[in-house]
Amino acid sequence: MRYLEELLKVPAPSGAEGARRELIEKLAAPFADEVMTDPLGNLIVHKKGAGEKVMLCAHMDTIGMIATRVENGFVRFAALGGLDVRDLQNIPVVFENGVEGVLSYEGKTPAKERRLHHCFIDIGDGKVCVGDRASFSGGLRNLGTNLISAPYLDNTLGCAILLEVLSELKECEYDVYFVFTVQEEVGLRGAKTAAFGIAPKFAIAVDVTDSGDLPETDVVMETKLGAGAAIKIMDQSVVCHPKLVGALKACAEKNGIPYQSEVLVAGGTDAGAIHLSGSGVITGGVSIPTRYIHSPCETADKRDCDAAVNLIRSALEQAILI
Repeated sequence: MRYLEELLKVPAPSGAEGARRELIEKLAAPFADEVMTDPLGNLIVHKKGAGEKVMLCAHMDTIGMIATRVENGFVRFAALGGLDVRDLQNIPVVFENGVEGVLSYEGKTPAKERRLHHCFIDIGDGKVCVGDRASFSGGLRNLGTNLISAPYLDNTLGCAILLEVLSELKECEYDVYFVFTVQEEVGLRGAKTAAFGIAPKFAIAVDVTDSGDLPETDVVMETKLGAGAAIKIMDQSVVCHPKLVGALKACAEKNGIPYQSEVLVAGGTDAGAIHLSGSGVITGGVSIPTRYIHSPCETADKRDCDAAVNLIRSALEQAILI
């Protein structure tokens, strides 16, 4: 994953994706025929072809916090996307202006009663204004040989995978749009406008998904780290087109690419907005099983990422989409 560590260094909480967009544009430009930014802020990287339009999508934005009140060195905040109070116990964060802080909670509140409004960010004598965004601090960590852990693998992994596919793509008859979307974490907003503007025939959303391989997990899924790219069948936002699901599975089998099937029982992806665009888009998904999603320690397997790159690239080069 050549691009992952560099991308992780650039925060992109929902609504403030500009710096990451600029970095992705710089990395993508040498391999693109055309690069543009739409009015909502989506980055659209076009690889021209004579065939059907294909939209490959990964969201640039991440969850985060936005300041709602600042008083005596403590910042109250609202959530940008899905925050779980169980993941927010004495962890380091950083604001857009570089001010660092510690996210903690009111000690008088019992753990079982704790809610997001009981949390605060301690910034000492730092200067933060209402509306400033904060992100989890921390970089990429290696857990043994194959596992990696960092804040915001969701969905920095998806962006890195699309950049890998773009850089490796050889001859391809499709007219391919690599789309790096904004504001997925707050309602799949960027994907909705991008799909409407592009009007693709086919689309594949690349994102993370839950992993069902933890001890005594409450996630009832067969996906697990190290078993290959997860081909999405369904999540709460989309039922993927069965012929596209079948085509991706056939491509994986033909090329010896490890894969697994994904049914995500809670949550969704940009696929949910894309497949409803215009008169409808034939939509699927390729996901990376990830542990501890929306926490500062999201964890995935590099082998699954490599499998996703190979699967998407092979599907394009071998023109296997229905």
